[in-house]
Amino acid sequence: MSEQESPERNCRPAALMTVAALLASLAVLAFVFQGSRGLWQPDEGYYIGSAVTMLDKGSFLIPYLGEEVFLDKPPITYWAIMAGLKLFGHSEFGARAFNGLCYMATALTVGVLGWQMFRDRRIALLSSFLYATMVLPFLAANFVTPDTPLTLWTTLAVLFFWKSAEPNVRRPAFWKVLMCIALGLGFLAKGPAVLLACAGMFVFLAVRRQAGQYFWTPWALPALLVFCAVGLSWYFYVAARVPGADRYFFDNQVWGRLVSEKYKRNPGFTGALIYVPVLVFGSLPWSAIWLDKRQQIMGALFDRRWWSSLPSRPVALLLLSWFFVPLFILCLASSKLGLYVLPILPPLALGVAPLWVHKMPFPLFGNSADRGAKPKARVVVMIVLWMTSLLVSRLALAYYPTENDSRALWTAMKPYLPKGDYEIVTVDDRADGLLFYGAREVENVTGKKHPYPTFATPETVLLELAEMPADEQHHLFLVKGEKHLTKIKDVMNKRKMSIETVRLPYRRYLLICKPVED
Repeated sequence: MSEQESPERNCRPAALMTVAALLASLAVLAFVFQGSRGLWQPDEGYYIGSAVTMLDKGSFLIPYLGEEVFLDKPPITYWAIMAGLKLFGHSEFGARAFNGLCYMATALTVGVLGWQMFRDRRIALLSSFLYATMVLPFLAANFVTPDTPLTLWTTLAVLFFWKSAEPNVRRPAFWKVLMCIALGLGFLAKGPAVLLACAGMFVFLAVRRQAGQYFWTPWALPALLVFCAVGLSWYFYVAARVPGADRYFFDNQVWGRLVSEKYKRNPGFTGALIYVPVLVFGSLPWSAIWLDKRQQIMGALFDRRWWSSLPSRPVALLLLSWFFVPLFILCLASSKLGLYVLPILPPLALGVAPLWVHKMPFPLFGNSADRGAKPKARVVVMIVLWMTSLLVSRLALAYYPTENDSRALWTAMKPYLPKGDYEIVTVDDRADGLLFYGAREVENVTGKKHPYPTFATPETVLLELAEMPADEQHHLFLVKGEKHLTKIKDVMNKRKMSIETVRLPYRRYLLICKPVED
């Protein structure tokens, strides 16, 4: 008996080392060089600037960006940034810490789901690693947007859905409630976008003719109430406290994203082409397996028997529904950006993991075919090189010169800031990230007839200039290009304002206007 058991016992240290190596790799990918880069406009300026403002004001439920109520996104992203700044100090690393944590947790959740689906530890570990080392999830983890947290909550929701839909599952109501909690948290991360995963789940149930059985239970109503309590309570609170918030929520997160083209984010059918390179290159290097398996894949796509057998193959059906149903809706929606497809990369990682597992023969869990096998040196070297290249690319972004870098802009402006009170005024070129670096007040004004539709409509340039004499502080106009520069200087000169013009990098100008003396 002992001789029969010894191979299994001998494999346990290797299994533990593999899990430890995976956890260490995920931690390195999630947090190394996470704070090396300055904040980039526009997204990081919006979200981190809002978190800093909310901390200063002590307003933890109603988001502010400077002096404006800012309702573009629900509050989880802001809360997470604030927590990171409190835990790790006022630094770029602290601001991005939660994003890195969500990225790491998503990769682990993909691994758990891989185990639940395939009951193969090699596939489970590999699917987790594949997701973490895809280009798009790795890059997205270093940019503060709601997409990385949203991907975590949707992946958790699919995991709980899978558990609740298993045949003869114990306590299905428990998993359904957990699913609704995850969906509610996803709603607090990015609003109705979390429901795209629900569409894939519903198609899965409909194809298997289980929708009625799944929803017609005594726990359906309590689970729905849990979702509403977690995901919608903040919306109701803000709508009750801020006039017009309810209309803005509907326009900004439903109508404006699905139907209206007012946000001008790749509308129309041709706009959907943006997702082709994002999915292909964003899933590298692992999407390369499609070329190797192209005949097998094409054969399945045109095989009626393969499609007709899907209802009896729940793993394949859920992965396909989870990927293609949200992608179809995203292609039809009027608003399209590359990061929108991030939540459908977990099923992609789970789908390609079985294709890669035999190309990476690590001695894992004592399978008879793998006992005594050693990792291929070439595979190990290529994995280490790929991880290193990912980390180097993150570090390189810190030295990549760009006009979007708020830290570089602050460094260029800081020597010219007055000692007393001042207000920085940007003209159609937001610089909210300056709030993170110490700017006392940043206001955006516009010279456009139809500016970007935010909840608080920005003042016009002329109105801001008219109000300046009553405001006894320095005004620093941050102007990009020549378009507004001459016009603003002409108005200031006519009003005999004292102006100092400073040229900054990237065709920016800083107009320093002293307060008008009586």
